[in-house]
Amino acid sequence: MRKTLIVLTLPFLFASPAYAAVLRVPQDFKTISGAVDAASPGDEVVIDEGIYNENIVIRKPIAVRSKKGPGSSVVRAAIKGEPSIKIADVSGVTLSGMTASGSTASGIILTNANSNIIKDNHSVNNFYGITLYNSRGNTLSGNVANSNENYGIYLERASNNTIENNTSNMNKDKGFFISYSNSNRVIGNSANMNTWNGMTVWSSHNNVFKDNMTLRNTYGIVLSDSDDNELIDNTTLPNVFIILPIVLIYLGVITYLIQKNLLRFVLGVR
Repeated sequence: MRKTLIVLTLPFLFASPAYAAVLRVPQDFKTISGAVDAASPGDEVVIDEGIYNENIVIRKPIAVRSKKGPGSSVVRAAIKGEPSIKIADVSGVTLSGMTASGSTASGIILTNANSNIIKDNHSVNNFYGITLYNSRGNTLSGNVANSNENYGIYLERASNNTIENNTSNMNKDKGFFISYSNSNRVIGNSANMNTWNGMTVWSSHNNVFKDNMTLRNTYGIVLSDSDDNELIDNTTLPNVFIILPIVLIYLGVITYLIQKNLLRFVLGVR
């Protein structure tokens, strides 16, 4: 009887539960890349305030987040031609509260990456802000992709993603560029004061665009070679002042300035 009891209890002695570890930067690791490389699936990397000059590559299902939010934890691309933060060939990553800047590629890019969560990040002063390439089932929410050299948020061959409540303002080309990407839900986003279009949809089908705001761009929402997309309750204003009669030109300029300054105030743009 005693031997039987020992045998039955052995599995319980050795089957201790595995707990996710928290890896802290810079307390435990000097660099974010070092913490990411050391992390196991399910672990969390927590980043304290500071500017981190590195290029981060995430290839395992972990959480990476800023302790104090995007205003305090900045990843500045050490190699300018590489993304500041790259998520590749993986599912189950959560990236939150970070700022990515200084890349002549993308601030944040997902490539061949499915079912990840990218939320409450800032990607500013890059070539592209946030890029999804050949990636499905991801959620982008609450991110800011402002003041990039080309597109703020760029999808190419990226389908079945949810893009909601993001801001893509004052980019030097387009706010959103969606190319060869189908069945995405693009809801509640803002794309304002971009040099060209607020949102461009190219050869992309069966997407839903709902409750988006595209103000003070050259054009609001432009669809080309794209079928069966739903546009629901989006707010957009064209640049009407170029067609005003000469006698109303001053009124047009004054209205434009009021609208632009009011929009900057509402959006908190400095």
